[in-house]
Amino acid sequence: MDEANRFPRTDLATERRRADLYLPGTDYREEVEGRFTVTRITIGDEVSSRAVGRPIGRYLTVAFPPLPELSGEERDSLEAILLREIGSVLPRCRAPRPTVLVAGLGNRAIVSDAIGPETVGRITATAHLAERDPELFRALGCAAVATVAPGVLSDTGMESYAVIAGVCRSLRPDYVLAIDALAARSEDRLTTTVQIADTGIRPGSGIGNARAALDRSTLGIPVISVGVPTVVEAATLVADRLERAGVTGECIEALTDPRDRFYVTPKDVDLSVARISRLLSDAISKLYDLPPDL
Repeated sequence: MDEANRFPRTDLATERRRADLYLPGTDYREEVEGRFTVTRITIGDEVSSRAVGRPIGRYLTVAFPPLPELSGEERDSLEAILLREIGSVLPRCRAPRPTVLVAGLGNRAIVSDAIGPETVGRITATAHLAERDPELFRALGCAAVATVAPGVLSDTGMESYAVIAGVCRSLRPDYVLAIDALAARSEDRLTTTVQIADTGIRPGSGIGNARAALDRSTLGIPVISVGVPTVVEAATLVADRLERAGVTGECIEALTDPRDRFYVTPKDVDLSVARISRLLSDAISKLYDLPPDL
């Protein structure tokens, strides 16, 4: 069994990088800012990529307490950290105001999978103004942002990749910012962690239902992913609890059966998704200097 398959299921690079695994091709840094923890992982070679089970690239993780526990000042600080960390991985563009496609992946009808659509639904689109009202666009001084929520295959009959690729051919954005729900190893991560990566994303991979990848190789432009864990595989949750109790070895490995397909999510996930979607949309809107709804 290769090293990556020994991990319980998780989309988070910071959970897949075991503390006891020596990875000379990986740079790991962690900073604490008040009640927030920012982890930065760079996977620099193929050996480390195979070991961690993630593509070569940068992975930034912001961990925080449940949003209802934050004061107004702390919430503003968290928003500023997200704005900074997302901005730090965006590709450099020649134009002073880039054209960006913000894609909200997931199924709006399933609450735990609705972070992407809910977030883009709160973002003001401005790309159309560059052509239809250039004077207003120049006055706003914002980026040209378009949004899309491609839905899921069972509803549309089309892969998310096909929808987004079609929009990219028409819009010609400088890059795509893709927002999606993730799977975590620990229940403590659910809706209290944001992962930002410059490696793109493969929708559905966290729950064993991977679709076509959205990345530079498939779209021809950079794809930045912003993900929030909302579910834990049931077997992974049990394994995590057992490890916390000091149980290791074959008992844990027996729980990581790739045929398992049961996932759990918090009972108040609807409220948590609404809160985190608002936080992400506020940070992204400030990142691109977007105005309120036009």
